[in-house]
Amino acid sequence: MQSTERRKYRIKRRIIRRVIWRLTIYIAMAVILTAAWKVVSVTVRQTARKSGQEAIQDQTEKFASEDNSGLAKVSAGVKDILLVNKEHPLEDSYKPRLQKIKEYGVNVDSSIYEALNHMLHAGEKEGLSFWIASGYRSMERQRELLDEDIEELMQRGYSVSEAYEEVIKETMPVGCSEHATGLAVDIVAKDYQILDEKQARTEEIKWLQENCSQYGFILRYPKGKEDITKVSYESWHFRYVGVDAAKEIMSQGITLEEYLQFQEDR
Repeated sequence: MQSTERRKYRIKRRIIRRVIWRLTIYIAMAVILTAAWKVVSVTVRQTARKSGQEAIQDQTEKFASEDNSGLAKVSAGVKDILLVNKEHPLEDSYKPRLQKIKEYGVNVDSSIYEALNHMLHAGEKEGLSFWIASGYRSMERQRELLDEDIEELMQRGYSVSEAYEEVIKETMPVGCSEHATGLAVDIVAKDYQILDEKQARTEEIKWLQENCSQYGFILRYPKGKEDITKVSYESWHFRYVGVDAAKEIMSQGITLEEYLQFQEDR
């Protein structure tokens, strides 16, 4: 009887040892995999950042070789209208004069502060409720957003170049975003703050698109003009250009690029 009990005890002990051994192996594997994932994640992020920087550099050199400075410019025929897009990035030294809109917790260039507030207050008097989703955005923050989007696509199987080309359809390359000027804002309905196709159907966006020019703003990336702006339709992105230019641009249904070109051709 004692011998039987001893055998049972030995069997239980062996089972417990096996369980402990397997748990130890599983824990060690989990630790190793977690560490490996962190390394891969950092490598992907660094690779994406490097790729984005190289692509921007290649793009700048391309436009420079075509007798284009490659930098954001003020149209020779239109005073104080700054053109910023994928072909005309900002200089690294560009610094807007920022002023904070405390109500929304964002900064904008001081030159548009009053016009923006007047526009939003006018809409509020009509019973609308707005939210500024984004105002000034530094080039460093733009780089972070670009890297994050590229990394996400690479994790889904895209190559670095494929991810970069796909991302810049909606997320501007570093130095090419109007948000870095402080002259552009993303405005949404306060009760629907998602930047998607449904935003265009909110009463707030409808009102803004109909009335923004009275306050010097334009819908910067209109629908059907993607071949010119190189940016997908963004119903929420408004850019300050001054009342005269804004009224002409919005009444004719043209882009800032087209307006500036027409002015230069006159």
